[in-house]
Amino acid sequence: MSRIAAFLSIAFVAVMGSAAHAQNRGPGWQMVYTPSHRASFTREWRYKFADHRSTKWVIALRYPPTLAWSRDVTGSAEVLTSAGWKPFKEVKEGSAEGRRMFIVETERDDPRLREGFSVRTTLTATIYHQQLQRGRPASPPAALSAAERDAYLAETPTFDYRKPNVKQWMDKHQMWLRKDEKPLDFGRRVYKELRTPRVLPYDTKDGGEWICSQILSVGFGECCRHAIVGTSIFRANKIPARVVCGLWAVNDKSKGSHCWGEFYAAGIGWVPYDTTMEADVRPLTDAHFGVKKGEILAGMVDFDWVIDAGPFGRQTVFGIDAFPGFWSQGEGDMGKVKLDATERVRILRRPR
Repeated sequence: MSRIAAFLSIAFVAVMGSAAHAQNRGPGWQMVYTPSHRASFTREWRYKFADHRSTKWVIALRYPPTLAWSRDVTGSAEVLTSAGWKPFKEVKEGSAEGRRMFIVETERDDPRLREGFSVRTTLTATIYHQQLQRGRPASPPAALSAAERDAYLAETPTFDYRKPNVKQWMDKHQMWLRKDEKPLDFGRRVYKELRTPRVLPYDTKDGGEWICSQILSVGFGECCRHAIVGTSIFRANKIPARVVCGLWAVNDKSKGSHCWGEFYAAGIGWVPYDTTMEADVRPLTDAHFGVKKGEILAGMVDFDWVIDAGPFGRQTVFGIDAFPGFWSQGEGDMGKVKLDATERVRILRRPR
């Protein structure tokens, strides 16, 4: 055989072998992102304390996260002082996730701030539809760094998956990754199990603290509680996962917020799953696995924020999306409070 013939023979075998390998792997999966619109969300909180007089406040709010489906993000936060609106400072909180956030430390004994405070924040982002589809992405999604992977696998006060009752619940419902089971297939099982009404009924009544072991003890939950349980299951199986809390931004009349879960699949990226969307009317639908319409502006990722609160030291708070975190120096009790809040959504741009 000539050298040219030998080379062609080797090349043919290599190509056929590569094609067979690709065929064995199948077409694969990818997350596809399609622009929906650009939206802005403004919220103002006005707190007044009947029995407390403050000489100093430290107030914390989240900065909107940048995600694959929430891009070109900007944020601002301000507190109303005697001299007018004062901007917050952007910092990173102290947990392993190192999330961006806003914090402000007011001047001592500002008359405008003695009986309470007013703060406002504006979040703006371009929102994308998300769709899990057959096929391979033109370019692979960004892999998680070692630090990111550790952060999204961590047990925290909220995701306390090592608690005995959590493990017992997972045993009962077979929520452990099977031998040779792919994370995407396991994710579908978790999604279907949590959407089954008898497993974790959807209910908005008070079930105590938003902690996985507590949620499973009471046996029901709304969107945030479902997402906490799902995230805990994934992390217990060493699959990176997180909770996303967002603000409805369909049109200028949108109100309210919603939470769901995401887990990370290598070669695919963050896969969304929502175990409570339409749960009261279509509990057994598969329509909310790997799919998320571009209707929500991302407000916060995960809970257990570790905050340097200045003179109040290092503080851990559950979350700073629906309400600010705050601490006060002063006199009297802070238990009797009046809160007024307003919010507004603006649609800034839609694709042509």
